[in-house]
Amino acid sequence: MSGLSQILAGSHCVPHMNLQYAAQHSPAALMLQRKAKCSRLSARPIPQLARMSPRVFSTSSLTVEIQPNMSGTAEEQTVPAEQAATAEVLAPASLVQTVDAPAIDSHTAPQQPQAAAAPQQDRKKLWMAAIKPPMYSVGFIPVLVASAAVFLTHGVLPWGRTAGFVLAAIFVIAWLNLSNDAFDAQTGVDVTKPESVVNLLGGPSRRTAVLLLAKTFLAAGVALLGHLITSAPGGDLRPMCLLAFSIACGYVYQGPPFRLSYKGLGEPLCFVAFGPSATTAFYLALQPTATTAVTAAATAAVTAPAAGLGPALSSLFIGVPAAVWACSLLVGLSTTTILFCSHFHQIAGDTAAGKRSPLVRLGTERGRKVLRGAVLATHGLAVLAAAAGVLPWVAAAATVLAGPAAAELVAFADANHTVPERIAPLKRFACKWHILLGFSLCVGMGVSRALGL
Repeated sequence: MSGLSQILAGSHCVPHMNLQYAAQHSPAALMLQRKAKCSRLSARPIPQLARMSPRVFSTSSLTVEIQPNMSGTAEEQTVPAEQAATAEVLAPASLVQTVDAPAIDSHTAPQQPQAAAAPQQDRKKLWMAAIKPPMYSVGFIPVLVASAAVFLTHGVLPWGRTAGFVLAAIFVIAWLNLSNDAFDAQTGVDVTKPESVVNLLGGPSRRTAVLLLAKTFLAAGVALLGHLITSAPGGDLRPMCLLAFSIACGYVYQGPPFRLSYKGLGEPLCFVAFGPSATTAFYLALQPTATTAVTAAATAAVTAPAAGLGPALSSLFIGVPAAVWACSLLVGLSTTTILFCSHFHQIAGDTAAGKRSPLVRLGTERGRKVLRGAVLATHGLAVLAAAAGVLPWVAAAATVLAGPAAAELVAFADANHTVPERIAPLKRFACKWHILLGFSLCVGMGVSRALGL
């Protein structure tokens, strides 16, 4: 015990965590680790390090080696009483920490319900992306703009009939979205698209069920449209003809055997269907009274096929004010912009499926320039229509309210068009601009009529 007496006499000690390790070393060897004075040591909790490999932790004045509690024979784990007493002197009780298995903190323990909720939240996001709530604006914006044009022209606002047409338009857009998903599942263009309704329901085997649901929405929409149009004053059937044409455009866009969107003709179809056709049809259907000109035009529309296609087409638009034409062009351009923006992140899939969308033909670099030109042309058309006396200046000026959304749309495309994952939300920006442009036209025409401008 002379070595031990010398260590204690020098007022130095070395704390040690493993009793077996201390018993196997002589005091002379332990003297090499005399870097810390017992008087300077404070009782500090040593982290729980069970089941870890041996490591050495150093501070400015202390070296501590932590040895895991290795399983061994009973003989190896037995510590003689004398060696235990020696170790107790070398490592005071205030410094000896028992290394146990780390306790499981309830705050850090894995929460299985939360982990299970994460996929459910992702699935909800996919369903929202599949349903596309902002996309239904392409159905109700033409109705609202037409209703505002009726107020501008006739000074009345048919709230009830407007609400009915909005609901019918939503039903038709639901058919369009669901049927497009089903048709895309048939061609395989959406095979890697997780937000497809068909894929969310289980894959191509659910395509028939999705088509059935789509046809149900179409039947409901057509029935409601028919009721609203036939019950309108004067019995003008031109709105039914124009809306039937718009629905037919929606089918040939994606439906077999036409699939005109695969030939890059989706944008022209979209412009005509939602702009001049649908917006004009809703205006004619929302007129409060049937004038002589309207009645004559309706009669001509029925008898015109015998006279030829030209007179039939011209008769469909008799009595339509120039302001309605201007608004229909603006609505058609903004709606087509949404469709154009939806192609930016799908170039690879469209190319693989043989779909010649505008972005497949142009590429994203030229595509973003076309987008910028379309946005500028839309706002420029509003100014030109006002300068020509076709659209009230108040309505043209109100479109400035959609200017920030237009700038945001173009800026997002410029910044992200090269990365498909980042450009995917572009159509949301387009929907926002489309909605604000439509609302601004409604406000402008309403204010113009109310102030007599």
